[in-house]
Amino acid sequence: MLASCRQQSDNVLNYAYNDNMAFGSAEKSYAAKFDVMWYGLNANYALWDFEYENGLDWDQVYDTYRPKFENLDKQQTAVSDLRLKNLLDSVLAPLHDGHLVVRMANHATGKYVGSSPGQMRVLRERSEEYAAVRNKTIGASAYTWYRNAGDIIEERHSQTNPLETCVEPVVLRLQEQVSEWDDKKAAGTITPEEQDSLTIYGKVLNELLQALTQTSSDQAAVSAYNILAYRYEYLQVPGLVPVDPTLVNYAMNLSYVLFKSNGGTVAYLAFDRFRLSAYLEPEYTEELFGTPSASTQAVIDDLKATWRAWFNAIQTHQQAGDLHGVIIDIRTNGGGYMNDFKFALGALLPAGGHHNTDARFKRGTGRYDYSPVMPQNMPTLDETHVTVTAPIVTLCNCASVSMAEHTSYGTKMLDNGTLIGTRTFGGFSALVGAEGYTTNYAGHVGVQGVTPVFCYVPMEVAFSLDGHILEGHGVDPDIEVASDVATWNKGNGPDCQLDRALQFIK
Repeated sequence: MLASCRQQSDNVLNYAYNDNMAFGSAEKSYAAKFDVMWYGLNANYALWDFEYENGLDWDQVYDTYRPKFENLDKQQTAVSDLRLKNLLDSVLAPLHDGHLVVRMANHATGKYVGSSPGQMRVLRERSEEYAAVRNKTIGASAYTWYRNAGDIIEERHSQTNPLETCVEPVVLRLQEQVSEWDDKKAAGTITPEEQDSLTIYGKVLNELLQALTQTSSDQAAVSAYNILAYRYEYLQVPGLVPVDPTLVNYAMNLSYVLFKSNGGTVAYLAFDRFRLSAYLEPEYTEELFGTPSASTQAVIDDLKATWRAWFNAIQTHQQAGDLHGVIIDIRTNGGGYMNDFKFALGALLPAGGHHNTDARFKRGTGRYDYSPVMPQNMPTLDETHVTVTAPIVTLCNCASVSMAEHTSYGTKMLDNGTLIGTRTFGGFSALVGAEGYTTNYAGHVGVQGVTPVFCYVPMEVAFSLDGHILEGHGVDPDIEVASDVATWNKGNGPDCQLDRALQFIK
């Protein structure tokens, strides 16, 4: 009878969930953490053939870096977060997937370090532009120059972050009321009732300001605000009502502007996240918000009205024959729902879907277990609408990611479409939540904030219609115009990229 030993078991570990067999040894070992990451990506990452064609040998990565992580285990002094991050960055830097993020716990400090190959690549290639635009948002002030020049016919702006739509107005009203009573008190004209209200309102205002200034995130700020709103509900302070924290997770800015254009019009829409479905698609809205409170419903209705104003303007002016063009501004747009395609570019195209790209999915735990390449149709609007024949321009930059890139690429595929700005981020591949793991063998390795290693892994690879993988480069604009952040959102001059789009249409 013969027996033999093998270094590795035939049993395939499940890295999708908090399984002790997969993650237990990684709690206190850097080498074990590396193993989880390496084997987890080996089974779940969807680009291994593309990486190999670009010169990356994943087996060689193991041979090179496993000893380096073993050395961390042997180190007598505590391993710093910076050292662990630098080593993790070195492992992941060659990868091309723009969505991939790995978070690894440092058991010496109790903190996580994170690494994103896509962000490293963009910072390496275009650090100045990325640093300038990554945190910029398009608000009402961005159009001041055009407003003053008389170039705007009508406009609407919506924002759904409850800190801006609900909390800040309450604080402002309280400050104005307290200031008014303070002035009366100083003048000796305050009534006893107003003095009592001043004492109460002043206390509430001080607690609000203290709570909001001591929080580190929007979620924490809304939570602190809600605690005070419930505590002082009996006072019936105008506007001081709890807000739905879901609005924080689905916060977005949306702007519609109708520009003049040589006797005609240009309908412009700008938004910073593809979260339109949360507010415009009834089944999404119900799933996320349930039965909305009055304040939440007001936020939903306001965003709906802004999108509807843009959509109706296109219908009206296309039928009148004076729609000279449409501009979709997705600069510094972080992506989101694929279903949102129907509410932006898809609202300008015929119903029935748009063949934008092809896609291939991860279909097993083997390194090269992929599905066939299949057509990927993006949804277009089913509601009766005109098909826009005038020029369609999409604005993009290096912080336009994911769905912003699908929209940018889709624009280039249209006969009347033109992409203006700078090359996009380079992260096309779609993601999936934990519930889709068994179908696609992708989406995640581990549980974020729970397991010592967590990898956010896309489930598919996007292909151009001529068969090229689109990951890791981005979409090149038809007309390149550099970002001019000095005038963006300040209203003290024309937005050079938007200006170029208007000139192109004219």
